[in-house]
Amino acid sequence: MKPAITESITQSLTESESKGKVEKKAGKRVGYNYIIVKSYKESQKNDVVKCLYIKSLADFGFCVIKEGSYGDTKDKHGRDIIDRLKWQKQLHEQLQDKLPIPKLLGYFEERGNYYLVIELIKGKSLYKVCSEKRKELRQSIIQGGKLGMRFLDYLIQIAGILETLHSQQIVHRDATPNNYMISSDGKVTLIDMEMCYSVKTKFPTPAFALGTYGYMSKQQEAISTPTTAEDIFALGAIMLHIWSGVSPGKLTNEPIAELTQKITFFIPDQQVAHLVTQCLLPEDDLRPNATKILEVLKQYKTDLKRNVSRPVNQPLSFSREQILATIKEGIATLATPLLADEEKGWFSDDMKPASNDDKHKLRKVWYASYSHGVSGVIYLLALAKRIGLDTDITLPFVQKGLDLIKLKYIDRINQAKAGLHFGSDGIAAVLSTAIRERLIEPSDHFEWIDLLLQKASQQENIVSGLAGQGLSNLACKSFLSSEHLIQRLQNYAYLLISKQEPDGSWVNGYYRQKFTKRKRKKVTKGFADGLAGIICFLLEYGYWYKHAESINAAQQGLRWLIKKAHHKNGNIHWLTSKDKDLNYDLSNGIAGIALCFIRAYQYTGELIYRKYAEMALYGIPADIIDGNIGQRKGLSGLGEVYLEAYKVFKTEEWLERANWIAQIILQLKKQHPKYGTYWLVESERQPVANFMAGNSGVLHFLLRYYYTDKIGFPLMPEL
Repeated sequence: MKPAITESITQSLTESESKGKVEKKAGKRVGYNYIIVKSYKESQKNDVVKCLYIKSLADFGFCVIKEGSYGDTKDKHGRDIIDRLKWQKQLHEQLQDKLPIPKLLGYFEERGNYYLVIELIKGKSLYKVCSEKRKELRQSIIQGGKLGMRFLDYLIQIAGILETLHSQQIVHRDATPNNYMISSDGKVTLIDMEMCYSVKTKFPTPAFALGTYGYMSKQQEAISTPTTAEDIFALGAIMLHIWSGVSPGKLTNEPIAELTQKITFFIPDQQVAHLVTQCLLPEDDLRPNATKILEVLKQYKTDLKRNVSRPVNQPLSFSREQILATIKEGIATLATPLLADEEKGWFSDDMKPASNDDKHKLRKVWYASYSHGVSGVIYLLALAKRIGLDTDITLPFVQKGLDLIKLKYIDRINQAKAGLHFGSDGIAAVLSTAIRERLIEPSDHFEWIDLLLQKASQQENIVSGLAGQGLSNLACKSFLSSEHLIQRLQNYAYLLISKQEPDGSWVNGYYRQKFTKRKRKKVTKGFADGLAGIICFLLEYGYWYKHAESINAAQQGLRWLIKKAHHKNGNIHWLTSKDKDLNYDLSNGIAGIALCFIRAYQYTGELIYRKYAEMALYGIPADIIDGNIGQRKGLSGLGEVYLEAYKVFKTEEWLERANWIAQIILQLKKQHPKYGTYWLVESERQPVANFMAGNSGVLHFLLRYYYTDKIGFPLMPEL
């Protein structure tokens, strides 16, 4: 690399030149030869678009253009995005004949902007391919299935790419699953070269910051002088992601002893687990090189093909005593600054952030609701107090939560929303539980409960509608007059029955069919927003108040679900309104539908309901692993349904499955050096306390797993 070229890269456009980005709209022209087809990304840093280029009758096609403007996102060394794009141009010129990277097609400057034109790589990112295959990928790569062998081939190609890249003394520094493209014929291409560093020329100095969380070593986070060991760390994180299905951000930032324990749990093969551990060592000079990784992966693939026996790990299981200790530690953490502001109390991440917000930062907001607010935390603490755990340390924050409820709901009840998860009804149910378990004093909270239950809803579902309001009233029945309670429950039931379709379903919208103007009825099947949740309320009301019409309507809904079930290998699953497989989760997936069949069997004794509940749950892998461990869309919600199946069916398998989930959750536990035990529950970078997507929901599942006979399903009546 010639010094003169390196010097030219650091030069920027003069500030006197006019500046203005091209509108990223299909049909708009960029430069002379390029027409925008689609915008991939628009940000302050740079814009990326797909374009059609036409240079002659024989020279045309699709390409990717990166646009950078003078002065945008300057770092503290005065370098802007144009400096990065010029460096990327030079890298493509140097490496495109040696590595599978996009070809450089051109570059130009216009109106103070710099444009880098590169080949469009057709395919999907490794991250997307992993996400699409996550249900079956882990078992397949462990057992040597067709899918697993294909992913091993991807990893072997990636190790080979890094081997060649490092032989050119270049460090990629952002070699994550999003930057490896997989073509339809299985070829891997490395993209996004702008973060690269040349070990030979020591350019750029200092290296551009930073990289992707979870795939960066300590050295890269500290912006130390880059070495090839940074890419090795990233490859180790990719392998851990493929074997575990968990984002490395939840695993890699751990002391090496704890990380080693987690790796041996998620990766059964001893040699592969040892390799991944070496890749993720904190000491960069102890990590293996790409050649060594290539050797181990090739041998693993060969042994799988030949059915050669290989040594496997025997990971330790967490004991019941360790689970109980974790619950106590997690409750204590609820009273620390990690999860609660000293003045305002428990915070959450903003559910509706601005589109240009930094997704990597916690956008603190204070909600009062059951799902994402303080009420859900109070609910957990009330149940913890029921079974005798010490919750006194959290009481100041319980009071702050009550103050927030008063401010946002009681003092402005006319503007407050109804609903179980995000409205007044869920708060009422929590207050009744907290009073009953003596977490809070009754005082004027009795009046709050009735006030909160008087809001009307026009929807039918559990989350925001009539079904959720019905469950809330059932939870509050000890604090309501019998006359008011029965009248409300009857109203909810009759309104729901009146809205039921002749086929037994409930319509919650319409959608337009492809290639036609006809509208089709949209029926959501799940628990939170659809049919299963409505059925659950009608079953509860029908059972407790001997209301035959509600039981009949619920059974009509169950027959509709049975009719819509898809059978495969003795199991069943359901599809969305767009004919895609439902996820396993509680909110709107298989677990939530199974729950309504479990309750139907419990209240009617009809075996067909048990059969469908079990066939649905058997369709979920017994050793499922997911980085999402929340109540809403993750493992805690699934675990709650397994515990419900165990309670009703008295079958040990469902308790064993719940135990597996408890083990996963404890493997994903994190330890703050000052504040204690916590979890990153969904995709957040910093922990939150709330119930449906935060630490309280995880603790509820663990609490219920430990005290199976004392804690019931969240906000549902208990026999």
